[in-house]
Amino acid sequence: MLASLDHALRSTLPALLTDRSKWDSLIVNRRKPHTYRVFTTLEDGNRICLHKFNPCDTHEAFSHPHPWPGAFIVMKGAYRMKVGFSKDREDEQPQPVAEFVLREHAAYEITNPLTWHSVVPLTTTYTIMINGAPFGPEVAHKSVRRTGGKDLDKMPENELMDHLFIFSNLVALYNMKWQ
Repeated sequence: MLASLDHALRSTLPALLTDRSKWDSLIVNRRKPHTYRVFTTLEDGNRICLHKFNPCDTHEAFSHPHPWPGAFIVMKGAYRMKVGFSKDREDEQPQPVAEFVLREHAAYEITNPLTWHSVVPLTTTYTIMINGAPFGPEVAHKSVRRTGGKDLDKMPENELMDHLFIFSNLVALYNMKWQ
């Protein structure tokens, strides 16, 4: 997944960020951290999400597994991440494994459906996530809250355009630094 993320950063995203018609949005504000997500599906079937996280306290952060493999990069800001592992998909309390503080351009992937994490933004933080196809229904965690089907609000058009502009600049700066 990290290779897919790197390819998107270098090749796909610069042009894609200039085409508003390709993007949709959600405001995830029924749990913390509050998240402003702009997303699209790439030609290879992967989904890419541009996140803005508002800061929150450690005890407020939502610990969760992902139903698909994914790779993540911090584009601006920083967050504390706790990582855990559950013994199976029925387990609601993952065993703590590690804790990190991730800063600008730190990247990682989650490729095991039993891996959990929580994100605690230390400041307003911008990240990019790319995810593949779901692992399958047999590995879905039954107790985990999902954003799908929750009638979440979309970002107003001006905020969505600002979001794309910010990420266009962040991707350009990243590519200048790492080429």
